[in-house]
Amino acid sequence: MAGFGTLIYLLIFGFIIYFLISVLRYMRAKTHNDVLLLKKLDEIAQKIDKSDGNG
Repeated sequence: MAGFGTLIYLLIFGFIIYFLISVLRYMRAKTHNDVLLLKKLDEIAQKIDKSDGNG
């Protein structure tokens, strides 16, 4: 029976590590996408400023 308890402990520990890695990957992707979004918004703002200046 001691082996079963150890197995459960290892499974729980593995799930926690998997969950933390998944969260870190998500946050890295989110940060990257946020940077791309901000760059695109800057481009759009510059185009709007240019079009307002010509009008």
